[in-house]
Amino acid sequence: MAANRQQGSYLTMFLTGFTGFVAGLVLWAGGEAAAGIIVTVAGAAVLAYSLVGFRKIRPLEFLD
Repeated sequence: MAANRQQGSYLTMFLTGFTGFVAGLVLWAGGEAAAGIIVTVAGAAVLAYSLVGFRKIRPLEFLD
């Protein structure tokens, strides 16, 4: 899946953040508004951090 250790770390964070984001939306819609908002925001933050990390390491792949 990942070509190097950094990509593997950011991929794991992406999957964790996505899972947290979706779980927060389900909690929020299910009536647990306070917990749902917290989990959704935390998941979105982890998603954003992983995407920034992916953008940072991407140019390194094309170096010879």
